[in-house]
Order: sequence, then C-alpha cells, then structure tokens
Amino acid sequence: MRDIKMLCVLSAMTKNEAIAKIENSIAEGSQLITPAGKTYEDHLAAVSKKLFDHVIEPMPALVTSTCVAGEDYEKYKNSSVLAIAQMGSSWLLTLEFENEFALGFGESPKDIMMHGFSSPDAIGEWCV
Repeated sequence: MRDIKMLCVLSAMTKNEAIAKIENSIAEGSQLITPAGKTYEDHLAAVSKKLFDHVIEPMPALVTSTCVAGEDYEKYKNSSVLAIAQMGSSWLLTLEFENEFALGFGESPKDIMMHGFSSPDAIGEWCV
C-alpha cells in the first residue's frame, strides 16, 4: 500500500490552487441536472457556492475501494490523489496532475471508497 507520508511530500497543491482547478472546471461547463423551478445558472451558482464553502487544504487521499467495479477505480488507486473538498463523509477527489475529479466516501482520507466514475467536471462529480 502506498505510504501516506510519501504522498504528503509529493503534494504541493494549495487551497487556492484547488479552488482555481475547480473554477477552471466550472468554466469548461458542468453536467448539472436543474430542479424544476430553477434556472441552470442559479442552480449552478448555488451548487458552486456550496462546493467552495467545503474546499479544504488539499491532502493526500488513498482510494481503497469502489462502489462501481471497473470504471476509473484502478486509475485512482494507482495515482497521486488529493482530497480537495469535504462535506461530512463525502470527499471531492482530484488527480494531482490531471484535470480529473471523483466523489469518494469515508471517515478518513486514508481509506476512501470511490463512487467509481471520474470526469473533468468537478460540479458533476460533487453532485452525484
């Protein structure tokens, strides 16, 4: 198993860089299902605010299992993964050197169950 201390040394992303990475993702467009009675723009603004309110100082994360077999699990299991937002036991994960995001679950960033899918869409992954 990868050593979490080794990952700490490799991670140099700051909270401001994590925010910029999310902002760039949002600027590229988000696949967001808009509830009845709301506009896409208003819903995106509300969801974005909620995500930004939960951005944390990036920390190494270990993806140890997945809800959906196959998909992007192996990629995350074998890459440098950072947790960049947390709400309860939900974590927004990103590959440190790629424009990819995934949703994970767990009590600790050292043992994350990944939803199974990832994409360049931070909002889309956060709102699964």
